[in-house]
Amino acid sequence: MENQVLSVSELTRRVKRTLEEHYNGLSVTGEISNFKHHSSGHRYFTLKDAGAQISCVLWKSRVVRFSPTDGMQVLASGRLTVWPPRGNYQLECSSLRPLGKGDLQLAFEALKQKLHAAGLFDAEHKKALPEFPERVGVITSETGAAVRDILTTLQRRMPMCEIVMHPAPVQGAEAAQAIAAAISRLDSAGCDLMIIGRGGGSIEDLWAFNTEEVAQALFAARTPVISAVGHEVDYTIADFIADVRAATPTAAAEIAVRDRRDIDAFLIGAREQLHTSIRHCVERRRDQLEHLEQHPGLRRLPEYISQTEMTLDRWQDQLNNAADRTLRRSGEQLAALTAHSQSLHPLGPLRRGFALLRSGGDLVDSTMTLRNCSDVEILRQNERALVGIQHVQTADTMADLTNEPE
Repeated sequence: MENQVLSVSELTRRVKRTLEEHYNGLSVTGEISNFKHHSSGHRYFTLKDAGAQISCVLWKSRVVRFSPTDGMQVLASGRLTVWPPRGNYQLECSSLRPLGKGDLQLAFEALKQKLHAAGLFDAEHKKALPEFPERVGVITSETGAAVRDILTTLQRRMPMCEIVMHPAPVQGAEAAQAIAAAISRLDSAGCDLMIIGRGGGSIEDLWAFNTEEVAQALFAARTPVISAVGHEVDYTIADFIADVRAATPTAAAEIAVRDRRDIDAFLIGAREQLHTSIRHCVERRRDQLEHLEQHPGLRRLPEYISQTEMTLDRWQDQLNNAADRTLRRSGEQLAALTAHSQSLHPLGPLRRGFALLRSGGDLVDSTMTLRNCSDVEILRQNERALVGIQHVQTADTMADLTNEPE
């Protein structure tokens, strides 16, 4: 066969004509993956089995009586077409009929039912998110839009928050193990909060977040976790285990931290409200003082105080005078008692010029007679004499003794 030289366009036109002529009407079974309902109304998806996949399109004019979703087994009828600008061929579906669920969807629902029965989804295990986290851990791929969205949003909303980044593959055979290990490491790193997630994709792309290994690591984490896997319509096992599910990675960052501008506005408002309250309080107290100043009782207060001070002065003078009189009387009484006590002292008479008689070491009192004394000791205040007894004269009274003898 002669070797023909064709342009790319000519080759593509021949392939297109051949495929479209020979495969103008066919039906194919497979599992839907990466389904997208475009805003134009057209529906794009991939039909696959264990060995291959083919792109499909279902125009908006084609009516289906069910909602196609990823993982659903379907029977697609239509024709093969080729799009020359890219040289791609696809199945242009004229009808779509559900057959059953794909293997991944069945595995997803089986694990979901198992974990739900074990209580891992129960609300009592959900941890409250901190109001003002200081350290936020992030687990996602170090490339891609998800990490940029999370970091940009966190830094914009709360620049002073520390971000602890732990890159991990988010799809592929090693992704589940790497994600579970990252959760355990960040849980021990002293973070206040963790965000785990990735961008959207097919059920195969998100499968690492549908594994029991990741589910158990999330359940065991002591740190609150926000799950942000895929787009808003995507749900994974990680979403059910996490403490909070966010629709997108950007939404997760917005949930994680408050906006600094909102906090600043709140503080400014609180400060203004406080100033207003203080001003009103001061004004009320000033009005009360002005009212009291006009009260008749308060206007006479200075006069009342002066009168009270004069009364206190008078009472103080009376108290001082009473104290002086009391002290004076007490002094006089003390002097009298002192004199009386001195007069009762045995030696008191000596101070007044009298003398005491003592015989044999004993005082000679009125009950004793001098006749029985051989000698007498005469005691005065500053003198002492010893005399003998020669003649004793007795008398009835003191007057008899003072008269001279005849």
